[in-house]
Amino acid sequence: MKEKKASNYISIRESRKIIKYNIKQMKYYEKLKRRKLTEAEYTSPMRDENNIVEIDGLKTCFFTDNGTVMSVNGVSFDIPQNKIIGVVGESGCGKSVTSLSIMQLVQAPQGQVVEGEIRFNSDAAGRDAEGRKLGFNIAKMPTKEMYKIRGKDITMIFQEPMTSLNPVFTIGYQLDEVTLLHDKSMKKEDAKAYSIELLRKVGISMPEHVYKSYPHELSGGMRQRVMIAMAISGHPKLLIADEPTTALDVTIQAQILELLRDLQRSEGCSIMLITHDLGVIAEMADEVVVMYAGKVIEHGTAEEIFFHPKHPYTIGLQKSKPLLSSDANKPLYSIPGQVPNPINLPDACYFKNRCAHCMDKCREKYPDTVKVSDTHSVACYLYSEANGQNNDETAKEIDNG
Repeated sequence: MKEKKASNYISIRESRKIIKYNIKQMKYYEKLKRRKLTEAEYTSPMRDENNIVEIDGLKTCFFTDNGTVMSVNGVSFDIPQNKIIGVVGESGCGKSVTSLSIMQLVQAPQGQVVEGEIRFNSDAAGRDAEGRKLGFNIAKMPTKEMYKIRGKDITMIFQEPMTSLNPVFTIGYQLDEVTLLHDKSMKKEDAKAYSIELLRKVGISMPEHVYKSYPHELSGGMRQRVMIAMAISGHPKLLIADEPTTALDVTIQAQILELLRDLQRSEGCSIMLITHDLGVIAEMADEVVVMYAGKVIEHGTAEEIFFHPKHPYTIGLQKSKPLLSSDANKPLYSIPGQVPNPINLPDACYFKNRCAHCMDKCREKYPDTVKVSDTHSVACYLYSEANGQNNDETAKEIDNG
């Protein structure tokens, strides 16, 4: 009797089939990016004109040699004006890929946005015949048109500032470049003065000296402040901060987060804060989006997520964070199991193998998102109508269990 083939084994025939499929798909989506579109073809009405960005059913995948990895699988949430939205989850859950999709910076041709809308509320989009506010659909927007938005209206602070700054150019040159790129009428002398003012605004002492310095001459905290100065140079509507304090020590982390909060208030922009640190989210965010395996599993205000969490995964994340009141003699809680392989995921709950409250339904179909309040939603069968939406008792049972 022949032995059964290992599930992780790919034959040469299957490999060739995958490569052929990948090439076909990558050519198709790259061709879509080069299309010449009229503005009307990549504008859509905003659901709420008080939102800066509205993400609906976003799917972003990577075509790999082992198969298609669906990094972002039907993500939907809004980023309102003058709010800080925190996005949390384990490594590999799709947080950063979601932000890169908004910026049109997903690594191509392997990475592609294949479905969904990312509506950006831009003043340049105007209104339709019915008076509804229009937004640019970034998922369909031509790359050349995206250049006008990226770096000005939507900016991003990356995880590691040393890899974001060019080591062979001075800080001043790189700051001036951003300003001159988006404001053609500005003179070099004015750009220099503006760059120095930006450095002063982000709390850098001796900004004239830093202006002439190279990245390697600055500390990690100062380099991150330079990146923040670069991000706010165009007075953006949305600032994406992708784990901006990961490479910094605790003291500098607190300073950077305080700076971001002050700038959000003074500049009047929205912030999408991506992190795996729940403490940072509790301190900074107005609303919290919890992601797992490429999907949003829970969304609510910071108070709802931290004081009334619903999804077993959200509760597990909170229990795994050490507290001052934790018993030092007991091991730190960890969620059992591992994140499922993102290639060819079945249409079932992705958390089922790690959940102590898994039911038969969880193995049949992915649960729909259920609203437990006007601002709080969760994708879990424990709170479906069939289970009576017994939210509070179920959450207490999970928390105690």
